Amino acid sequence: MNQVKIHNEVMLVGRIMSRQSNLRCNNKKAIRVKLALPNDDDYELNPNIAYVYIYDDGEIINQLRVNQAIAINGHIECNWGQRIIANVISFIKEPERV
Repeated sequence: MNQVKIHNEVMLVGRIMSRQSNLRCNNKKAIRVKLALPNDDDYELNPNIAYVYIYDDGEIINQLRVNQAIAINGHIECNWGQRIIANVISFIKEPERV
C-alpha cells in the first residue's frame, strides 16, 4: 500500500524549547527544533508543542537559542511519517527584559 504524499503549508509562531543538531531530513543535514506554541483559546493553558526540521547551512545553529521567539513558514510532509519542514524562519525581536 502506497502512502499519499501530502504537502500542506503552515505558519507557526512560538518559542524554542530545545534543539537537536546533526540529523538528516530528506537526505539533507538538518536541525530539529522543539517549539512551544501558545494555546489560542487560553494563553494560561499549557502550550502546544511542534517539532520542526530546519535545513542546516552551518550558520543557523548559532542563531537558534533556547527561549528565542521565532516564526516559521513551512510545510508538512507525510512521506515517512509526518514532519514539519521550515521554508522561511523569522527571528522575533523582543524588548529587553529588566
